[in-house]
Amino acid sequence: MYLANVDFDALIREDVPYFDLTSYVLGIDEQPGEISFFTREDCVVCGSEEVIEIFRRLGIEPDSTVPSGTPVAAGSELVSGHGAAGRLHMAWKVGQNLLDHMSGIATKTRRMVDAAHAVAPDLPILTTRKMYPGTRALSIKAVMAGGAVPHRLGLSETVLIFQQHCNILGGFEELLRRIPELKRLCCEKKLLVETERQEEAIALCEAGADGIQFDKFSPPQLCAAADELTRRFPGVVVLAAGGINEGNVAQYAAAGISGIVTTNLYSAPAVDIGVRLELCR
Repeated sequence: MYLANVDFDALIREDVPYFDLTSYVLGIDEQPGEISFFTREDCVVCGSEEVIEIFRRLGIEPDSTVPSGTPVAAGSELVSGHGAAGRLHMAWKVGQNLLDHMSGIATKTRRMVDAAHAVAPDLPILTTRKMYPGTRALSIKAVMAGGAVPHRLGLSETVLIFQQHCNILGGFEELLRRIPELKRLCCEKKLLVETERQEEAIALCEAGADGIQFDKFSPPQLCAAADELTRRFPGVVVLAAGGINEGNVAQYAAAGISGIVTTNLYSAPAVDIGVRLELCR
């Protein structure tokens, strides 16, 4: 995956605003060296292509790389390269941070996807846009490397109506009245609405909504709601959101829904990535 809006130079500048003072005073700037990143734990790799891009901008020649999305065992080498030692030290922490955090998200995602697919093999895990600000492109790549897909990348992408919209619009009844008009206006997109009430979901589908996102329903509540909606409105999209995590995803996956929406994956702990820096052999 190519990430068009990641500012790799900014990532480097954040850690190296001018130059590497330590390498300079040690007099090792131009010494030929080798760098390798490895994992100390089993994980799903993510961020290796970004490390190669960091290498390219610093004049480091890549030697090997494991593609993002690859499951690896503890001790595996993920990325390696060679070049001037001063440049290798500039790449060290930037590359390590990328691999740490992106692989952490990818690994947690894969566990959650596997848990859901053990119950419902075709059920998609969909991730929200509630990641740490400024990390959207990297976070989205990481969840996709783990087997999930983005639910909504931004406000320009989909029509998803929340209670907050209803409050401004003038209430639920006004939304029901406007649904046919909205569907004509956005004829090439599905119209989805989030609700916390099953009776509202039925009224919305009767008015022509294409899908319902149930927020904070328990698995039994969700199962009953999904069963009624899919029976009465064939083809309706039924999503579950709110409080779904690795520990309870299997219960939600059994509810007969179209997809599971989660933010939980962005809170993944970092994978323990190690770095070796040595003179060229």
